[in-house]
Amino acid sequence: MKKANLYGKWIISISLLIICGCVYLIQTNVNEQVIEETSAQMHFEINNTKHIKETLKPKASHAENFETEKPTYTAILDKALLIKDKELRIKTISNHLINWAKEAPFECVHWLDEQSKTPEQALYISKVIHFLITDNLPVAGRIILNSERLHSDQSIVDDYLSSQVAVSPYDAIEWLNNLDNEKMKQEVKLRLLQNWAKLEPAQLLNYLEVHTDITANNRYLIQQQLAQVLIKKSSQQIQDEFYSYPSSFQPNLAYSVISQWPEHELSDAREWIFTLEGEQSKYFAIKSYIDYTGKSSANMNELIQQIHSPKLRAHLLKRLQ
Repeated sequence: MKKANLYGKWIISISLLIICGCVYLIQTNVNEQVIEETSAQMHFEINNTKHIKETLKPKASHAENFETEKPTYTAILDKALLIKDKELRIKTISNHLINWAKEAPFECVHWLDEQSKTPEQALYISKVIHFLITDNLPVAGRIILNSERLHSDQSIVDDYLSSQVAVSPYDAIEWLNNLDNEKMKQEVKLRLLQNWAKLEPAQLLNYLEVHTDITANNRYLIQQQLAQVLIKKSSQQIQDEFYSYPSSFQPNLAYSVISQWPEHELSDAREWIFTLEGEQSKYFAIKSYIDYTGKSSANMNELIQQIHSPKLRAHLLKRLQ
């Protein structure tokens, strides 16, 4: 009986140990699963956070680029072209074009040239080119030469040459010689030379002395321009500068000077003729004085007697009759 009780207790003890072991194992498995799930969840959250950051980062960079990137001039101008108010549209577009011409003149003119040929477009081109003539003369010269439309516009060519002759007359002549428009060449060359006469008369006369292809009529008009420059100076300055010019030009220039002498200062003109050196120069100056004041010019005999050539003197006396 006692053995049976002990055997039963032993069986119960063994069973309890087995049950406890099973419970322990089950609990351990549950804990490990929770840990694994927690770890996986943490790993997922970390990776997910990184993914979110990586996803957001390019967007932020794109936003920054969007804020710092400036719109192109073509985009700005395309938008400005839609302005309905004409006055506001012209003002807005003109301002943008001038700014663009400062930064990239060739691109600016190219864009303009591609626009529809309208009076408004022509206005914009004129504004840009006249600005470049003031702001960047060499670039303006190249652009005008390479555009038939521009070098056929007399106001643009005149504006360019008047600016270029003030910097370098010889460069202005060379630019004009390269112009592929013979009609325009003939029309503007005289004005170029007249502008040159205002700035550097002695230099111009040296040029005319070498380049004999200038017509007689143009030479006369240029001498008239030189005379206008001279008579604005004092009598002494006129005399000093007159003798600095090539002797071959002095006789005809003397005629032009007297012909433009102010009427209320004719006594000064007579005095200048009296002191004038050179037979031919004095002859042409007296002839001009007679032509200018009329055949009834008084007290001319004294001046005429200074002419040594009997033939020339007789010719002047005859003009007085």
